[in-house]
Amino acid sequence: MEHSSDVLIVGAGLAGLAAGRDLARAGLSVRILDKSRGVSGRAATRWLELNGKIVRVDHGAQYFTAKNDQLRILIPDLVKHGIVREWAQGFPILRHNGIKSRTAGHPRYVCPDGMSTLGKVFLQGLESQDTPLPLETKALVVGLHKSDEAGWKVELEDGQVRSGRALVLNMPAPQALELANEWLKPEVRIALQAVRYTPCWAAVLVLEHLPYLDWVGLEIEHPVLAWAALDHTKRAVPDPPVLVLHASAAWSQRHLELSPAEALSQIIEAAQELFGEWVGQCRTAMAHRWRYALPTQTHPWPFLAQDNLVFCGDWCGGPRIEGALESGWATAEYLIEYLKP
Repeated sequence: MEHSSDVLIVGAGLAGLAAGRDLARAGLSVRILDKSRGVSGRAATRWLELNGKIVRVDHGAQYFTAKNDQLRILIPDLVKHGIVREWAQGFPILRHNGIKSRTAGHPRYVCPDGMSTLGKVFLQGLESQDTPLPLETKALVVGLHKSDEAGWKVELEDGQVRSGRALVLNMPAPQALELANEWLKPEVRIALQAVRYTPCWAAVLVLEHLPYLDWVGLEIEHPVLAWAALDHTKRAVPDPPVLVLHASAAWSQRHLELSPAEALSQIIEAAQELFGEWVGQCRTAMAHRWRYALPTQTHPWPFLAQDNLVFCGDWCGGPRIEGALESGWATAEYLIEYLKP
């Protein structure tokens, strides 16, 4: 079966969802495809079952900022609806000589129901006239083709085809390059090849108990660890205690091909040396590898376009959640103009 839309978006990360919402509000038909079971990309929330209770844990992006106007004006509504709340205004840093506090900075926001909630806001809509965006999950795209109508067709793993007048690839640049390579102009190919990332191993520890700690998030200067967060402090009901650890970029790169069990064991060992034996006393624990965790060399503009083929994501313009959203909004603005009758 073939479905046709004005705009086909591959990747239900935040940039794709933000683009889709603005395109739909402009009257264009949109269809979003994603290979995973959920939305929001690296703004991910893992649901763990523990003794019949669901524990939500943010194992990807930990928080977001709203420094620029376009996101900042949305914050009051998101707070009003209980979707977002302020978590901190900066984090202390752990160095070899101890924890150093910092003066308060700008707000860091979280979603009490998990960071993936942010993507669901764009998917479902927040304004009265919004309707949910068409979404297909577990839809792995394996090929691209130009259509006879000057649009695009994508082939799914199961052989089905989806088509659109325009195509948005919202995915890490190396994946977009591999998928679209044969159709790219040289300058677009070079721009995609220039993007660089660092990986990150993340560990989630649901703890038996937690000693008193006077921080909710902690930046770390250490050969193995770069970040620790008391994830349960984001939740309306902060039980059970949950510690999220992110390994450093250098360590993650060197140990990229470890199994999750091996990575988890080494991360816990390093954390016990820093914090104490209580770190290893877990009710359950898991590790997840983010191969494209943080763009370190980004494309200078908020999107990359080759006519009706557009690339977006947090590697465009600026990294992290705010950068991803701004990339999606800029992509929508470009396509609304491009697809004008």
